[in-house]
Amino acid sequence: MGKRIFGLLIILAGVLLLLDNLNIYPIKDLFDYLWPSALILIGVYSMIEQRRISLFHLIITMIGLIFLAISFNLIEREAIVNMILPGIVILFGLSLVFGHRGFSVNISDKSDIVAVFGGSKHKSNNKQFEKYEVSAVFGSADVDLSDIELKGDKGVVTINAVFGGADVRLPRKYAVKVIGGGPVFGGFEDKTTTMDTKVEGKVIEVNYSVVFGAIEIRD
Repeated sequence: MGKRIFGLLIILAGVLLLLDNLNIYPIKDLFDYLWPSALILIGVYSMIEQRRISLFHLIITMIGLIFLAISFNLIEREAIVNMILPGIVILFGLSLVFGHRGFSVNISDKSDIVAVFGGSKHKSNNKQFEKYEVSAVFGSADVDLSDIELKGDKGVVTINAVFGGADVRLPRKYAVKVIGGGPVFGGFEDKTTTMDTKVEGKVIEVNYSVVFGAIEIRD
């Protein structure tokens, strides 16, 4: 469903560009309202679909709301910039003081990894794997799931990147199916193999969201 929503947004953008090129309907000013609305739609829809509030989707929803308010002249752009930039600098400093030093590998069965203004390298050896979520916000996440064992016939991996990057390694013995996602000024690359013998009847499903970032999955 998420893939269909993103596809409809792309079609809408294409139609508007065509109308603008044909001088039927100018979209120069309309674009200022459309892309924040798209962020809000993606963020809210994803949280409703997952039935929980996630840091990643909350951030992109807030970004959309802020820039939509600017477009409607409810707040001044200069005021937001004056608040955001110092806030980013402060958060970056806090991440250096209290965050992980270097890229040491953390091995555990945690099901949620968040990298904010820094780097996180994590390896899971969960033998009862069901779901996992990776979020990189102004940071990078390197996650190794190659040694996991599925508890049932399906596992779900959700990967989010906002102004950041995520590299996720999956087990080669399981089939991988990308079931939903869409990049917004970002990229997604699937480097998993399809030629090796896979465990029959077992699959890892991947959902992803990218906003000004990059995600790569491999095995």
